[in-house]
Amino acid sequence: MHWVTRSHIHLDRVASPWLIRRFVDTSATFGFADEGERPPDGAVTYAMPGARFGAHDADGSTFRKILSGYALEVSELHRMAAVVDRGIALAQGKEGSALSADLEQAAVALAAFSEAMVVLRPDDAQNLRDSAPYYDALYLTLWATDCARPAFPSDIVARMAAYREAADWASLLPPW
Repeated sequence: MHWVTRSHIHLDRVASPWLIRRFVDTSATFGFADEGERPPDGAVTYAMPGARFGAHDADGSTFRKILSGYALEVSELHRMAAVVDRGIALAQGKEGSALSADLEQAAVALAAFSEAMVVLRPDDAQNLRDSAPYYDALYLTLWATDCARPAFPSDIVARMAAYREAADWASLLPPW
């Protein structure tokens, strides 16, 4: 499917295509419409007025709406939605839900990363492509730190070795 959102993407409109491509539609393509521009016929719109998965609002992020709309019951994705929601609040200078210390740190980092990518990659397609590894890393970190899994060592060298041995990482994420 071809998915379309507003141009000048940031945080939620980068996280949502990552979610779509990784967990909903691995062959998805993405386009960006300028203000007042009509999306192509047959395109699935998101984070736009009138879209099934509207822009972030009081009902949550577009990421969370897609997660719910496709009934994706993956604990790491729900934790990631909390990080995205909090990152949006931080970017907008708003109060948000209290998160655990590790998720709060992830949200602060996500907000900073997203703001930097708007400057470093002003082309929407390039921003989306170059941001994907960050979202992959966030997802895999949340997978590795899930409470149901054994704790990873606090020492960075030992932790990296444990990560490498923990799983077939490539199998955790469909190809981008």
